[in-house]
Amino acid sequence: MRIVTGEEMGNVDRYAIEQIGMPGAMLMENAGRAVSERLLAHYDADERFLVLIGTGNNGGDGFVIARTLKSLDRSVDVCLIPPEEKLKGDAKWHKELYEQAGYTWATFDPVYFQKADVVVDALLGTGISGAIREPYRGIIQAVNEAGAAVVAVDLPSGVPGDDRPVPEGALVADRTITLQQPKLSHYTYPGRGFYGLTEVAPIGIPPLAIANTVQTKRYVWKAADVVNHWPLRSADSHKGSHGKVGIIAGSETMPGAAALTAGATVNAGAGLTIVNTPRAVIPTVAAHVAEATYFARDDKIESFYENKDGIAIGPGIGFDAKGRETLAALVDHFEGPLIVDADGLHVLADMLENVQEREHPLIITPHPGEMAMLIDETPGEVNRRRFEVAETFAREHGVYVVLKGPCTIVAAPSGETWINDTGNAGLAKGGSGDVLTGMILAFVARYEGMQPAISTAVYLHGYSADQLYEQGMPLETMTASEIVKVMPDTFRAVGEWYRSEC
Repeated sequence: MRIVTGEEMGNVDRYAIEQIGMPGAMLMENAGRAVSERLLAHYDADERFLVLIGTGNNGGDGFVIARTLKSLDRSVDVCLIPPEEKLKGDAKWHKELYEQAGYTWATFDPVYFQKADVVVDALLGTGISGAIREPYRGIIQAVNEAGAAVVAVDLPSGVPGDDRPVPEGALVADRTITLQQPKLSHYTYPGRGFYGLTEVAPIGIPPLAIANTVQTKRYVWKAADVVNHWPLRSADSHKGSHGKVGIIAGSETMPGAAALTAGATVNAGAGLTIVNTPRAVIPTVAAHVAEATYFARDDKIESFYENKDGIAIGPGIGFDAKGRETLAALVDHFEGPLIVDADGLHVLADMLENVQEREHPLIITPHPGEMAMLIDETPGEVNRRRFEVAETFAREHGVYVVLKGPCTIVAAPSGETWINDTGNAGLAKGGSGDVLTGMILAFVARYEGMQPAISTAVYLHGYSADQLYEQGMPLETMTASEIVKVMPDTFRAVGEWYRSEC
């Protein structure tokens, strides 16, 4: 599903109206009815709605919502915030249709909050730029303090549709019903924190309008995408059929990094996993991952990377000269997917020219601090421009960028981006990235396409954390080791999804 900014959605609407010939009033009717259907599904028949209406398309949607709910004999109060002469075009037309249907509205009075069980926010939509001005600022504050359930139409009032900062005093919704396409701010922080539970309501705009107007190519990777790209195992397969992979990880002070990466790789389905780690560390790692085989780091790297379907390097290796020599050899000579994580990223920063000349896939998996190091910026700046940073680095260096964090981004060299919507704060703990690296390695070694493999690994990594949380594990006690242990449940869920689709 394509993700758009508020400005891009406006262009889509105009194309649908001006080029395809869909009347704006019809799209507004579709939007209001789509929201109404979801309100009826989520809230009981005895609950009273308060619809707050502003100017612009969002206000017009509000009148359709109010008319639809009233026609179904639901209890609805309607407050128009601006002077009615400010309503123009389709919004004015729908206000008049609402009135001609025999329904009334009132100017805003805080007393309505005392009767409302559900407040419907049809105030500002994507039409805001900059600070929230009165009277909306005071009304939004009153909504935030009212105690009723709050449902935002399209996006919470005051929250931009893109990755700009959220102005002070924005509306905090319990639920947001986004129209036609998800908005970019839902996948960035702090914007996402204002949305609450979020669902997308199609309003009938043809895909052609999006294809011909939206230049950015940003998508959400969903469970259906996981199923559609899932590699089934044939009955006559063997371990060589599912990827022979190498892991260069761990050190005497960080043996756990190698164990976590290898454990995740094995559990994610790699056919044969070979771990390159210091000789003294091998017994420790092997005690945790008996299924892997081992290669002492002192031996020649050329004999290690031969005949591998993928290699991951970085977790816990340190920054010594041996690590630099090893990574340089892989960048220049390994003819397969190469994943660079953790300590490996610090080494990679000095050889980006070599990376650009590499012909085979290279995947980097930085957290914001590591990404900041690679581009000589601050982590705060990376978080402020997550999409731009990831997309630019991927295009300029010809690599896949997995920018970790809430809503992890997978940016491809082609300029396309896929966003992950699974996972929780339990992943904010040491070792989680090592597990993700192992999962990505297992998937790229047995998938035909790089991006589906990477995005599916990211999705299932987050889904595993969600599984643990649903099973009762507190976010504070969630560990990377537990993520590895719950992977059988995750893969079992994928099998159930697959059978239900087929």
